[in-house]
Amino acid sequence: MVQVYTLLFIMQTRSRSVWRASATLLSALAMLPSPVMAETKRAEPKALGEVLAGNEELSTYYSLIKKNPDILLQLPHSGGVTLIAPSNEAFNKTQSLNLEDSNLITSLLQYHILPLSVNVSSLEPGPSYLFPTLLTSSNYTNVTAGQNILLSRQHDDTTVVTSGLGTRSTFFESPDQDIPFTGGFIQIVDTLLVPPSRLEITARDAYKDLTSFLGALYKSGLSPALSSQKDITILAPRNAAFQSIASALDPLSREDLATVLKYHIIPDKVLSSSDLSALGNSTGSSLATLLGADSRASKVTVSRAGNNIFFNSAQLLQSDILLANGVIHIIDNVLNPDEFAEVPDLEAKSQTPVFQVSKGAETRTGTRVPAPFTTWLPCTTDCPEPTVDANTQRTATTTGRNGVNSQTSSGMGAQVTALAGILGAVGVGVIGMGVM
Repeated sequence: MVQVYTLLFIMQTRSRSVWRASATLLSALAMLPSPVMAETKRAEPKALGEVLAGNEELSTYYSLIKKNPDILLQLPHSGGVTLIAPSNEAFNKTQSLNLEDSNLITSLLQYHILPLSVNVSSLEPGPSYLFPTLLTSSNYTNVTAGQNILLSRQHDDTTVVTSGLGTRSTFFESPDQDIPFTGGFIQIVDTLLVPPSRLEITARDAYKDLTSFLGALYKSGLSPALSSQKDITILAPRNAAFQSIASALDPLSREDLATVLKYHIIPDKVLSSSDLSALGNSTGSSLATLLGADSRASKVTVSRAGNNIFFNSAQLLQSDILLANGVIHIIDNVLNPDEFAEVPDLEAKSQTPVFQVSKGAETRTGTRVPAPFTTWLPCTTDCPEPTVDANTQRTATTTGRNGVNSQTSSGMGAQVTALAGILGAVGVGVIGMGVM
């Protein structure tokens, strides 16, 4: 278009004065649309109620917000907020959820609200992000800052939220992603988030490669009390790690076994894999354990080599398993507080155990040796009447109709189990899981 007006200018200069031609050109150029004026004016975010009312995918969610308006009073006044809003189909997947139970629904909605503004498109693909929610009720969590979710934007731009019992929920894609409203964003998911369960439920029913670790906690007397401790990070060896050194651990007294297990528990910190990766980049980073912080022997050294994270010489295998009171990371070997100076062999395909290897377990998979300590797991079905063995002071337990252990149910355990039982079928196919 500029060329057209330039041509007019040239033609006019042949028949008119230069002044008049210049005036004609300036006038013509002034008629061209300004780049600034042509730019579409960015719309201001709408109020939350208006956005929810206008989205057909969120009619069930919106109705619950209107029935439980107190949840809106808990939204932060600064820093933004992110609503993880289950779609109508997400609610339809869970037919047993009583939408009229105000206390239950309020807690469920709280677990779907982040007290910060999360724009998914700005997240780096690959890493997992641990975000707190508004769920702080002691009936459901022992995480002080609010129970967590795990958010990951994958390289194909799919965004996944992992909640309790390994439940995975997928964010809707654009335009139903990063939906702005006054104060934050709405992210629509295809499955309800499940508040994390106690350690006993998580290790026994959802992550069965941790049953030896759980049984050892019972034998040592650390469980079930450990599940009531606030804000913990657990480095849990997989079953094969226990199988490979079963002969070294079996003779240990209850107290000595407890010492070994305490060396796997980091108190007063909920550390994600991102936190551990950052620690591993710092030379000499160490974490105090339940053994204390007074000596080097009571601390675990964290290191990183490439994408691998190590605790002393044990390698991280699976990270960020959410618990009602913290997080679990699965490692490939049992840590030994007497061998606190061990470092990883970066040339080896797998790390050598720091206890004597059991005969018959030289394959390092441990599969030739029965998984130790599993006989210490409390009974959950078809249980005998409670009895006490005077020699071991071990108490057999009974299980109620809902799979809840009648002797060790706590307020938090019973509540979170009820909710996990209702929602569990959505994510992992586990219903009616009990509290030990």
